[in-house]
Amino acid sequence: SSGINAEYGRWKVCDWLHSRGKAETVVITSGEIGSSGNEIVSMGSFKRGATRVKVSIPKIPTSFTGSGDVFAAAFLTWSHKLPDNPKLIMEKTVNTTYAVLARTFESFRDIPEPNSFEKELKLIQSKLDL
Repeated sequence: SSGINAEYGRWKVCDWLHSRGKAETVVITSGEIGSSGNEIVSMGSFKRGATRVKVSIPKIPTSFTGSGDVFAAAFLTWSHKLPDNPKLIMEKTVNTTYAVLARTFESFRDIPEPNSFEKELKLIQSKLDL
């Protein structure tokens, strides 16, 4: 589903997860929102929902293996560096992940049918973004 209802539903999922245990922070990644599915949205609910942050980026027209791992590592890093700034944590996490994916996509965008080796995430080449 797209649009405001999908966003509302995702926030409700965050609330439900908060209510089920001791989760102070809930993050939903890779949600497609927008009438044409042209954006990827990450949503973070911090302090049991007291602070909510949504960050959108343009969708890159391919799929990647390992992007969730990059997101998780970036999120943990930025959470440690900026423990009191949920907005900046989410922005930096999404931007770090996007930089790696965009660099990777640029490396194979002109290859008609890239194989898994050609689509391997460009982590070393992105070290300044990490």
